[in-house]
Amino acid sequence: MVALEGTHALQWNKLCHIYTRFCQQVAGSLACGMLAALGAVLIAAVSARNLFRLYPSMLPPPPTTCSG
Repeated sequence: MVALEGTHALQWNKLCHIYTRFCQQVAGSLACGMLAALGAVLIAAVSARNLFRLYPSMLPPPPTTCSG
């Protein structure tokens, strides 16, 4: 955001007007990083779901009611 808009308090100019290609590459790398992180979370969730399905719950079974 500093590269896009600059900071008047620190007297930093907008850098994306000077380094256009650099700003595009940074934006692309941030987008790819976010997609990779979301993919990793999805794979971890699917893996955890499959792992927990292999082992039964260690909780005691719920009590049954007899309607006699």
